[in-house]
Amino acid sequence: MEITGREPEIDRIAALAALPRESALLVVGEPGVGKTALLEAVALRVTLPVVRVAVSGREEEWSRSGVSALFAAFDHDGAAELSARFARDEDPRIHGLAAGQEFVASIHSLRLPPTLVLIDDLDRMDAASVELVGFLATRLAGTAIRLVASLRRHRADGAMRSVPVMHLGPLAFDDALTAVRSHATADLADGVAAIIAAETGGNPQAIHEQIHHLRPEQLSGVDPIPMPLRPTPVVEAIALHALSDRTQDDVAVLTRLALAPVMRVPIAGIDRDALDDLADAGLVDLHGQYAWVRDPHLRSYLHWRTSARDRRESHAELVASTDGRAPRQHLWHRSYTSEHVDPIPLLDAARSYALEGLPRVAVAFAERALTAGSLSGSADQDALLALGEALAGQGRIALADRYLQMSQPHRRLPAEARRLRLQYITEYLAGDHVHADELLAPFDVQDSDEAETYVGLLALVAAFRAQEWDLDGARDLLQRTQSLHDVASPATKQLIGATHDLIRSIDGELPPDQALYDGLAASALSALSDLTLILLGCALSTGERYRSARRVFSLLLGRTGSSAPIWAEAVRALSALNEIRAGNFRQAIRIVDQWEATRRDGERVFPSDFALALAWRDHVEGRSEAAIERIDAALGMRPSTQGWSSSARLHALRGRILLLDGNPEAAIPALEAADALARGIRNPALLRHLADLVEALVRAGRPDEARRIAARLAADHHARPTRWGAIALARCMALVAEPPFRTDAIARALDVFEPADSPYERARSSAALAAVDAPDRCERHVAAAAAAFEAAGMRYRPRRRPVAVQEQQHVVAELTPVPATPSDPTPSAILTMLTAEERAVVQKVTQGYRNKEIATSLYMSQRTVELRLTQIYRKVGARSRSHLVALLT
Repeated sequence: MEITGREPEIDRIAALAALPRESALLVVGEPGVGKTALLEAVALRVTLPVVRVAVSGREEEWSRSGVSALFAAFDHDGAAELSARFARDEDPRIHGLAAGQEFVASIHSLRLPPTLVLIDDLDRMDAASVELVGFLATRLAGTAIRLVASLRRHRADGAMRSVPVMHLGPLAFDDALTAVRSHATADLADGVAAIIAAETGGNPQAIHEQIHHLRPEQLSGVDPIPMPLRPTPVVEAIALHALSDRTQDDVAVLTRLALAPVMRVPIAGIDRDALDDLADAGLVDLHGQYAWVRDPHLRSYLHWRTSARDRRESHAELVASTDGRAPRQHLWHRSYTSEHVDPIPLLDAARSYALEGLPRVAVAFAERALTAGSLSGSADQDALLALGEALAGQGRIALADRYLQMSQPHRRLPAEARRLRLQYITEYLAGDHVHADELLAPFDVQDSDEAETYVGLLALVAAFRAQEWDLDGARDLLQRTQSLHDVASPATKQLIGATHDLIRSIDGELPPDQALYDGLAASALSALSDLTLILLGCALSTGERYRSARRVFSLLLGRTGSSAPIWAEAVRALSALNEIRAGNFRQAIRIVDQWEATRRDGERVFPSDFALALAWRDHVEGRSEAAIERIDAALGMRPSTQGWSSSARLHALRGRILLLDGNPEAAIPALEAADALARGIRNPALLRHLADLVEALVRAGRPDEARRIAARLAADHHARPTRWGAIALARCMALVAEPPFRTDAIARALDVFEPADSPYERARSSAALAAVDAPDRCERHVAAAAAAFEAAGMRYRPRRRPVAVQEQQHVVAELTPVPATPSDPTPSAILTMLTAEERAVVQKVTQGYRNKEIATSLYMSQRTVELRLTQIYRKVGARSRSHLVALLT
């Protein structure tokens, strides 16, 4: 099975394998969570010899067969004899404490080299073998074994009670979505993928089985999905595992609760004390008036194992008990007892649950409406659209698109405009290109209300096209609005004006702040709609008015009561990109962290921008390899229908990271790809890739090509001057200057800076100039660059390597990230680099602790631990957690 989202767990086990001493670890997780795949990935990662022990289900019946299998797995002459000896029942020495001591002595007798032993499904071994392995795990000294065993449940009183435990939980929602898409065919609908990721609880094996269990029509989004999903073999195993120690009364309560995705407390036939006990056991969630079965696998098993007759009778009882007391629950239960089901009330109930922040319940009601009812009239379509609008407002873009696709086009424009508006907004927030072909044909509008509706759609799509840098498309749509300007509403006129501002900003022609909305007065800004403010903030950020953009975005985030949650997330995304462009890296990292934390269980708006922000954060914090992996993954997942501006930004960042890591040859193709995508944009400050391309070509020994790109940059800058353009052009002119004029060009590149300019750009200039200035002045540039990088929030240090510079070849100091050190320092040298606090963190890392455990033991926050680890990686040149442990051993 493909491993997804398990990098921290793999790193922890790899770190344990790299320790200089013997150690043991248990990996505990429910069936299907990926324990086997994790051990397989570890076996490929480590450099030690690996011994794999697979446990057969029948071994529980044969005493000491597990220990026999362990010896048989060793590639050693004496191991076969030991395997046979421990399999003999009549050996009187093999029992109790004597058996354990004999077992450990036998391991010692093999005189193994340092070896990683991986035992999969230890709890499927016979009881005697589990006792012996547990005895060995506490007495590994001198055996050379690093022991890792997986099991489904860890008992506090079991044989392995003293062994450290790593719990392998379900995949996070984002990783679960990735796993769903990796198992499915290309026609999988995004909304269906989101439903499967949620309803499988992030269990990788359950995801795999459900993808093959659902019909193609259901996977493509044509047919409704049965809710809960029908149980598969791993779902049954998970449910039986959870119910193994529950009483019959508990199972009866859970079975009744599984009849609905949520029930209102009190529930007829269920004692409240029983609910509280099940909640304490982690099987039921209680949230205000609501109660539901926490694990979707358990609900699926309990729901479908009940016969249809028994389910119908139970629903009939609950219909009577909820009548007049719980209207939405009454609708749900009645849909199972009535011959004719009206889908509209169920869809209305789904919408109300979506607005309450319960998307899984909303989906269950919606799928029930689609399964039990028949959608035919315009009222049904309106109910579907209302549900889609509610889900989109809560940030559930894929789910909103699912129900949007199930609605049919309307004949009258006002009704159809509502559907089109939702379609355009979901495409925009999902990062797709908004085609809007419906609006490109000539349209004869007679009614003034229809005219206002039409011009509103034109303005909306024009705004989205402008944000994709499709300026010709945006201008064409705005041109169509001019003849209808008189019938446009005030909100539509605001949107048109903000779109014009964004186009001017992209062109490098944004008017000064004093000419915008009464000088950006608070009273004028407060009257603008959310989308208008977003466009204005983007225009200000693109025009290098970072402080003004920050103010606009802060105003939007302050509208907590009146704005839909989706716009708040969009503002966080744009705020992060604004701070990145401004060079305010510390603030940008805080915003990216908030953006990441706010939507851990749902989809992302602007997914490409999210990947871009995370990759940039990885780069700033010294994890350039991880940043490149994120960018490549984002570029690999982008369909051809999506806007090219995001692809251009991803390629440009990829090239910049490779350039700063000292790999200009690899940076050039990425920067050229960005240039090809952005060739229609003449504002050089928008993508900022030309300056990087000039520097990469110079460092790669291609000065003639660098001069041609520098000439383009100069022409574009003089046509559209910006502050960034002045700094970048001065740097590029110094890089391509002929030797007689180089000294003066370098002086101009340094003199161009003003106190308010970004320290990151100052660092970039100093680092680049160190490669072309005279050797006696290189150290001064290196020191200035290091200080400026530190001020910007990036920690770099100098190292020496040869760089080809036009006519002369010499060795100069070049700034590169700490992880790219040319050789590994000794353990003693590493420890002398670190502070006492950092050494304490390192000690816990070598002992196999995870970040959360380190934070608890050292009385600090988990974020502090992560920051200290980042600093440690930079200081010692470690690429990962396991590499750090290897350096210390």
